[in-house]
Amino acid sequence: MNSNKNMKSRLIIAIPLLLVSPWAHAAEMVSWKSYLFVVMAIALIGGIILSRRSKKAEGRAAKIILAGLYFWVITFAELIVLALIYHFTQE
Repeated sequence: MNSNKNMKSRLIIAIPLLLVSPWAHAAEMVSWKSYLFVVMAIALIGGIILSRRSKKAEGRAAKIILAGLYFWVITFAELIVLALIYHFTQE
């Protein structure tokens, strides 16, 4: 049972790493795909936490929809911040 759980956790870690080619990461100094993966992870975790803490969403379907809404709001807010940082750091 424990080895099955360990295998599932390894797969959960390995699948996102396989979404982007290692050669694409190696071709750039700092890969923009890494930034977007971090943005996605933060937005996903934030959306789940905020939807679970919401008192207004009573059903499971409402919490899932609210998590999706929070995910997109957080994602766009983070992308705006990254765009502003990129704009002001360019010469």
